[in-house]
Amino acid sequence: MSKKVLILSTGDVNGAYEAMYKVAHIMKNMGHEVAMCVKHKTKNEEFIKAYSHPSPVAIQPGLLAKVVNKAKTKLSLTKPQEVKKTLSTDKKYSFFSKDELSENIHVESLLKAVGFIPDFIFVGMTIDFLNTTDLLNIYNATKAKIYNITVDMNHFTGGCHFSWGCEGYIRGCDETCPAIIKEDEKIIAKINFDRKYSNAQKANFQIIAGSGLTLEQAQKSKIYREQETIYNINSLIDTQLLNDRNKSIAKRIFSLSDDRFYILTGAQNMEDPRKGFVYLMEALEILDRELPQELKNKIVLLVVSNSVNEEFDRVTFTKQKIDYIKDYRLLALLYQAADLFVNSSIEDSGPMMVSEALACGTPVVGFDTGVLINMVIDDYNGYKAPLKDSKKLAEGIKKIFELNKDAYQTFSKNAVQQVEEFSSYEYAEEIFANILK
Repeated sequence: MSKKVLILSTGDVNGAYEAMYKVAHIMKNMGHEVAMCVKHKTKNEEFIKAYSHPSPVAIQPGLLAKVVNKAKTKLSLTKPQEVKKTLSTDKKYSFFSKDELSENIHVESLLKAVGFIPDFIFVGMTIDFLNTTDLLNIYNATKAKIYNITVDMNHFTGGCHFSWGCEGYIRGCDETCPAIIKEDEKIIAKINFDRKYSNAQKANFQIIAGSGLTLEQAQKSKIYREQETIYNINSLIDTQLLNDRNKSIAKRIFSLSDDRFYILTGAQNMEDPRKGFVYLMEALEILDRELPQELKNKIVLLVVSNSVNEEFDRVTFTKQKIDYIKDYRLLALLYQAADLFVNSSIEDSGPMMVSEALACGTPVVGFDTGVLINMVIDDYNGYKAPLKDSKKLAEGIKKIFELNKDAYQTFSKNAVQQVEEFSSYEYAEEIFANILK
């Protein structure tokens, strides 16, 4: 039976926002009526609806408004303490979700833009758009079942998107929050967490993991650990677009040599400490010392990024910088042209590039975090190293480099199979079919 499905996201393009766009397309392909409501619309599809907050004068009471207002009278909207809009935070935690107490949207206007009352709501990253108090208001107006999708940790923290080892999300955030610098502001993490926990209980929010790491974190989190089943959709890869069908000719398209070994790595910003490029450089320096010159000459490092760390200049292997690629058709060819993708992230809920590389038949080596936890299997489609262990990272790279042609082909096929079984649209459809019963 067709359901009315609402997707909520701040945007519709790039990273976490692109993931929700994929969710919307999967739902549409399943035959459901879908609207994706965003604050910033860039794509032209009609099902994507831009939310526009009305001015107070423009708001006219109507039947839906009466429903909303009636529902809101059941809510306790008293605020134990006003949350500051500006906080002094440690940037590495990405403490972007600073206020769970405020109301940021007009529910009637949002539903009017959507065009229907949803049966199900799926929520991704909604920074600067809406928070869990807004979601509770939407729930009270619609009684829709709400599922939060973990593009990072924000759905079960007091405001940070990455924990860096902090266990506040497990016990409940408190005044010791390491993400907030000033002592008199640390209470905000507790206020946000307590409201987020309360809202989740009132509306029975459910969680869907986006990677092996966020699955483990959600299962331990105070907000969602009682949830009976937490599904994991593993990056959502469109295998019609990202596949290994052109791997035999991909090198020629980029004018790459068949007798060189190309290591692909990258991120939008390589200066970000989460991406761990200092450990990749250490691993490459280890390889530089261990490999004879004739083998070192075969290795070429392909770096895709908007910003390349200047310290990469000290890497002695041949390097080639490639501007960050937004066209997925071209990106798919680049993945296929590479012989290995290395992900050096040390604090990451993904990244998407890991599953994308695997889908294109490219083995992956990286630290045991994010999506690598369950998508990369040692001696099968790549190698995982303990966090920050540059020596083990170097060993993984060397093992792939030393594979003979037949062994490499096996790794490549296994990479594709892993994505088809655990990260494809078809895999996600099975999960959503169970949820939308």
